[in-house]
Amino acid sequence: MKFCSVCGGELELTVPTGDTVERYVCVSCGEIHYQNPRMIVGCLPVWQDQILLCKRAIAP
Repeated sequence: MKFCSVCGGELELTVPTGDTVERYVCVSCGEIHYQNPRMIVGCLPVWQDQILLCKRAIAP
């Protein structure tokens, strides 16, 4: 990574305050950019004012 996706400023590899791992941080706006972020998605299916639940056959 070279440039910030928020402001276009230059990125610097440094350990942000309160963190223990080097991250790319924008020198202009301070935005922290994470490499390979994990995608998390959730949904709550509702049918006729009831929440639908499913039980897995095996543990994840």
